[in-house]
Amino acid sequence: MDDSHYIERVLKGDLNAYTPLVDKYRSYVYTLVKRTCPNPAEAEELAQDVFVKAYEHLSTFRGSSAFSTWLYRIAFNTAISHARKKKRYGVSIDKIEIRDYLEEESEEAENRERAYIALEKIISTLPPEEQMLLSLYYTKSLMMEEVAYISGLSLSNTKVRIHRIRKKLYLLYESTTP
Repeated sequence: MDDSHYIERVLKGDLNAYTPLVDKYRSYVYTLVKRTCPNPAEAEELAQDVFVKAYEHLSTFRGSSAFSTWLYRIAFNTAISHARKKKRYGVSIDKIEIRDYLEEESEEAENRERAYIALEKIISTLPPEEQMLLSLYYTKSLMMEEVAYISGLSLSNTKVRIHRIRKKLYLLYESTTP
């Protein structure tokens, strides 16, 4: 069944109909808020807050966009607000976990892993808004229009911001890698 079926049932008073929506989007919301909140317990709490807010405001969902897009916007705003309150802009570079490769893995795989780790370190130093925009567009593979809606930016501003973030990442990556 599609999301609108469950939304209708919730709005008619069937509280149990909200469970399938939570189950369906739990990992997406968690992944999104984890971008600005690396502490797993805190990220889980934020994800729960997102679902509570969505439930409380479900009657305001107009259906002009997908429920997932509307929910991601709530998650985006909740995560950014939390990051601003904590005045934490990005994750500590020390918290990046580096996976050890076995000796028999190729040098190419090791180089890709080093590049990935370097890029993750750089991304973790970006402001939360920039991390979220990258996550929505590249990790979640959302269309630019959806990213604009979720972030509350205009479509042209979203395109410009993502372009500038990519350029910034490239320059930072080039300056930190040998």
